Amino acid sequence: MSSIKKYKIVVSDFHLGKGTYLPDGSVNILEEFFADRQWEEFLNHFSEGPFKDLEIELVLNGDIFDLIKVDYRGYFSPILTEAISVEKLQSVLDGHPVFVEALKKFASSPLHKITYVVGNHDVEMIWPRCQELLSRMIGAEIQFFNFSYIDEGVHIEHGQQFESTNRINPKQMYITKNLREPIINLPWGSHFVINYVLPIKLQRIAVDRVRPVGAFIRWSLWHDTVWCLKNILRVFLYFFGTRFSKSIYRTTNIVTTFKIFKELFRSPQLLDAARDIFDRNQDVSTVVMGHTHVFDTRQFKEGKQYLNTGTWTEVTSLELNSFGRYTKFHYALIELVRDQQSSKSQANLREWRGKWHEDVSHQMG
Repeated sequence: MSSIKKYKIVVSDFHLGKGTYLPDGSVNILEEFFADRQWEEFLNHFSEGPFKDLEIELVLNGDIFDLIKVDYRGYFSPILTEAISVEKLQSVLDGHPVFVEALKKFASSPLHKITYVVGNHDVEMIWPRCQELLSRMIGAEIQFFNFSYIDEGVHIEHGQQFESTNRINPKQMYITKNLREPIINLPWGSHFVINYVLPIKLQRIAVDRVRPVGAFIRWSLWHDTVWCLKNILRVFLYFFGTRFSKSIYRTTNIVTTFKIFKELFRSPQLLDAARDIFDRNQDVSTVVMGHTHVFDTRQFKEGKQYLNTGTWTEVTSLELNSFGRYTKFHYALIELVRDQQSSKSQANLREWRGKWHEDVSHQMG
């Protein structure tokens, strides 16, 4: 009996900005992604050798582009029309030609497919013209999903929808009232990044790269006391100033406000979300997420598993089991085997270490 084997490769949280250097030659201190060559080598690996004649779907699982932290003509704005978002996306693609060319080469194979799941930092990819631009740049049609993708027992989503802080309202994705043209209805967390985090990054460039957040706050209280206390106060003032005031550029809800307040000083946890997905859909055997920037893999009963692909950007960990600064290139490799009677999948969290090194599967409890 013949069987068909194909693969899904899932990555997330690349956070591409406008490139290492800006058009005027100055260093872009907000750039997070420096692995363009590793990305090129990675995609080449899955286009040759034992993978050459296999069907492969590449899933870009959110926050591939860090459009929230990309300026529009020198100004960071939460007012995002479609035209503004297209111009910002074009500047990111122009700043990473190696990344784009690698995608284009991968997509040129008739056996390859690309899927894009929208995250909170690249929510602007919900605009049709942004989707058209990316598809045109790589010369292939990309299928886009807001905000989850389920296929053959595999549930893939970025993860922001399980946080009140970053959850995008699927029932009101745009704001149109009293505006000349629609803008994206950004979650409070995106406003927070644009108006609060970005100015702080100019003082402490790694402020949003440290995990877990609670440990970073405790460390800062001891070692950087004045700065930490000042900014904790600013967080509270910003929170109450935005959540309890009206603006035509954002929506508010009292229940959501209290949920956001509870989330302010802790890192997101997605294991419970994975459990809920398994409980709701018995046909799902694998859940893959990102968003937390912390790679993870867990086994559940009946052979079900959760994988988090972490990030390809630098992380400063204050956890004892991963203490220090590191950049790791994790991805989920999902093998799907289907015959006339059934289909099954096997998923592994792997780390790309280069063409001449082994891919290492992570086994965790």
